Amino acid sequence: MTHMPTIKRMETSAMKPQSTFSPVSLRYIAALRGHKPKKVNADFTYAEAACRSPEQLICLAASNPEGRFYGFVADDNARRHGEEQAAQRGVFNAIFLTGAPSQILARIGNGAALPPMLDYLCCDESVEALPADERAALFDLAQKRLNDGGLFATSYRAYGHDGGALRFLAHEMAPEMDAEQKLEFLLELKKLGAAWLARHPDTDAALKAAIAKGDADAFLSPYAAEPAPSATFDTLVAMGSRGLAYAGDALLTSNYVELAVPTEAQELVVKCRNHMLYEPIKDLALDRMVRSDIWVKAPFDMTGELAELFGGFAYGITVPREDIPPAFAAQGKVIDLSAPLYDRLIGLMTTLPMGIGDFLSHPDGQSEDPAKIVEAINILVACGVASPMRGLRDLRGQHNIGNVAQPRLLGNFNRYLDKTNVGEADIWLASPVMGCGIEVSPRDALVMQALNRAGLANSVSALMPELRRIAETPDAKTLLPEGAPTAEGAQKLIQDTVGKSLPQWYAYGLLEAA
Repeated sequence: MTHMPTIKRMETSAMKPQSTFSPVSLRYIAALRGHKPKKVNADFTYAEAACRSPEQLICLAASNPEGRFYGFVADDNARRHGEEQAAQRGVFNAIFLTGAPSQILARIGNGAALPPMLDYLCCDESVEALPADERAALFDLAQKRLNDGGLFATSYRAYGHDGGALRFLAHEMAPEMDAEQKLEFLLELKKLGAAWLARHPDTDAALKAAIAKGDADAFLSPYAAEPAPSATFDTLVAMGSRGLAYAGDALLTSNYVELAVPTEAQELVVKCRNHMLYEPIKDLALDRMVRSDIWVKAPFDMTGELAELFGGFAYGITVPREDIPPAFAAQGKVIDLSAPLYDRLIGLMTTLPMGIGDFLSHPDGQSEDPAKIVEAINILVACGVASPMRGLRDLRGQHNIGNVAQPRLLGNFNRYLDKTNVGEADIWLASPVMGCGIEVSPRDALVMQALNRAGLANSVSALMPELRRIAETPDAKTLLPEGAPTAEGAQKLIQDTVGKSLPQWYAYGLLEAA
């Protein structure tokens, strides 16, 4: 048998899309469950509660010029800081408001016009949780300020400590079971909790001993006696009471049991799909402490038409064709990416982002069944090979990269790179094609900066002063592994980088031809 090289996740690209809470990504994931997405390029409103990274929100705004973005920040100092950053970057569709969710709600109750009715409301509590009363106010804000069909995305710690999902399930489910059901439950916990138990050998040994002895209570009794809170379950209850329905996981792969859940637990997880505790069950199977939920405000439009669900997106691949191995492996599954349809899709999407209609009209796709094309694209997205995108509409023909003599950074946000001292940290750039920010490596950023300042012919002269500056900083060890900068080294860096990445910089709206 021939073994193909495989990838577990696509994390090799120098360009890393930051799309977890991007409008495009949220729409696409909700569409996987049949929610009819808002049209790309239609005006929308978006708010981030507890906004702690103004630059990321500003970058998202620059990547989606048809949207108006509101960041709810802690105080006036944070508001002024956000406004200054937006002004420096020339981004005028990002607005910052002070206040926690309860204060925003109070102002709305007193007649404040801002924020307006929203199409998207997001909040990341994964690092710093809101107090309980503010979390309740956040949910009230979603109920009262989201438009019908609007999406609410929230990241949060699902349990207070490691093992919280197992504790919660044992606490909630075991008291309702007889002795025989409890023993069966232990076997289910062993399957569902395989990943977690592998990291906790003492608990694993206790569970196996209880199964061997036929004494379920020896394992379950300690869990029955202690409180076992679950923010997952509390959120499900709170959202249901406010008229919002679960629309998926903002971490895209987690929506696919066959790609995310360990093989031994998959059948059981699917069997529990309609159980009221399905999401905590899935938490245990995924061994996750942090969740990223998407909720949709009722009433909402549903459809089974693939063209309506997925036809409005563009799809692209941000890594060069040669960096994509011929197979993807996850949880015992291997997907052959060298199969003819995948190979043709990958070949086109690594050149330019494309819509489903674009592929159908291309000679490589004219004989294909549209449903099979949609299925193949969905699989490429699920594997992390391709990404749903906003599209090419704002590039005004800049995907034609024939004129590379004087590339320049595209858009006010990206042109700020010219004023930036590049260091070891990755650089954020706005992509109106992807509809989200893209992180590029410092070395790529230095080359872009040189091209923008002097054009291709004089790029070495523009790059050398930056390399000499870096040589005098602590970043030199990482960014200049070759040692002291030389013109020959700068020329090689430019040639290697331009040869591999320049077409993608044009394709994703980071550069344009002057």
